Amino acid sequence: MKKIVRNIFAILAVVAVSACNKLDLNINPVQPVTVPPKQRLPAIQANLAYSLYSQARFGAYHSYYFTTRTGNSNAITDTWNYNSITRMGAWRWHYFDVGSNINQMVKRAAEESSNNYVGVGKIILALSYLSATDVFGDMPFKEAYIGSFNPVYDPQEQIFAGIENLLNEGIAALDNVSPLAETMDAKSDLIFDGNLGKWKSLAKGVRARLKLRTANFKNGNQELLTIVNDALANFSDAVFKYPEVSTTGWTHNLWGPSDPPPAGEAFQFADIRSDLVNTLPTDFLMRALTVDDGTTPAGSPVVYDPRLFKLTTPGKNNKYLGAKMSEGLRDVNLPTGTTFDDFAKLHGGYWTKDGSPYPILIKEELLFIKAETQFHLNDLTGALASYKEGIRANMERLGVPEGQILNYLGDQRKVAQSEAELDLSKIMMQKYIALYLQGETWSDMRRYGYKPSVYKNDVNGVTYAIYYPRYALAEWQGKYIQRFPYDPQTEYVYNPKEIERLGAKARDWAFKPVWWVQNSALK
Repeated sequence: MKKIVRNIFAILAVVAVSACNKLDLNINPVQPVTVPPKQRLPAIQANLAYSLYSQARFGAYHSYYFTTRTGNSNAITDTWNYNSITRMGAWRWHYFDVGSNINQMVKRAAEESSNNYVGVGKIILALSYLSATDVFGDMPFKEAYIGSFNPVYDPQEQIFAGIENLLNEGIAALDNVSPLAETMDAKSDLIFDGNLGKWKSLAKGVRARLKLRTANFKNGNQELLTIVNDALANFSDAVFKYPEVSTTGWTHNLWGPSDPPPAGEAFQFADIRSDLVNTLPTDFLMRALTVDDGTTPAGSPVVYDPRLFKLTTPGKNNKYLGAKMSEGLRDVNLPTGTTFDDFAKLHGGYWTKDGSPYPILIKEELLFIKAETQFHLNDLTGALASYKEGIRANMERLGVPEGQILNYLGDQRKVAQSEAELDLSKIMMQKYIALYLQGETWSDMRRYGYKPSVYKNDVNGVTYAIYYPRYALAEWQGKYIQRFPYDPQTEYVYNPKEIERLGAKARDWAFKPVWWVQNSALK
């Protein structure tokens, strides 16, 4: 495993794009270089994890998981001002590091009658496109890999149709694998060890995530319920597994405490680094993980969700404070004399060790999609059962002892005990905890328009709803952030006509909702 991950970037060195915008390969016609699918797939999977991280490292701030240490110090995460950014690596990670390699793998696999690699490649590409269009909106799809220097940006609705086609084609390929196909095993497939049935279930899970975006305004909840049930029938978690002991800056989970590659090392330009060393958990996250704050009865100990101690590690002062989004230690509501050591450490948790797996799509997400969909279909009995199953699945994953799971599930202060007590807020806030640090949370928040009635925490009978960041620039006029800008080093230089057509040069471009948010009936 270590050797495979260390060799990933050597493999990728055979791929080049002109100006990071001509989305095809630069082939030497005299001595063409190709890589066998079984050698390329591990690199693709590792790059998918990095690509998802490159989106989540900003999305986690926009989802109120954490804030900067000092507050009002970062032009993006505190002020929501992307106009000064010089690189948006998430664009490159999708198109080049994931997409270009998939296209070449699929091409060679098809020539070699290896439909297993064709199918897996198309499913990964569909997932990567969905995560990328979620944060960018319109983007090249039809002309992405035909050799155009300035491909047309397709409308997001058409990209969604293309994603669904990729999923259908991927499943069809996996249903038609010849005995002569190249072997896919644990060495070549670092996610499912070559189990094609698990890949088909993942494709169905990606389809459920896709349909969730539009079910609310396309009358698609019944279809979505059928899809998510089909996915759950044989679902296995899709996670990228890192070695327990990393040997280089590229062989560990990027949420982990180890430093990223030093300046000058290959690929250091890719805009990948961990921000956790300079961040604090928000008050919003901490209240989500607080059952009783110790004020009633007076002097009683604070009761936390047991997952807090699995997702974080104790600070030096063994306290668990939370700071307001964009304010950090400048939050005037913090006790006098509060220091960085009064907050839980974000490193060292289940998802934030060097050797932590990186979640691509996990069972809890599907269970909460099911609960939300059943709720909208007025099947409250089913919604309550799915909701509790999602909570239990997440607690079991994190290693919470059975007794604590039972106590939490039976605690009315945080968990609905009846159909009458169940509402959207309880479902979505439990999903918020279960998908800690994942980019999907930002999609959910935008889908619901950051509604205070949905994103709120009740502690001791007091409701603490989501709020607007103090240091978001006044020019945004109270709007919530909606998307990333396109990569300034490529798109604004090499594809200016499309940027101009879309209006993406506007200072408030990041506040224009993507298509499925514009049409959402949940806001």
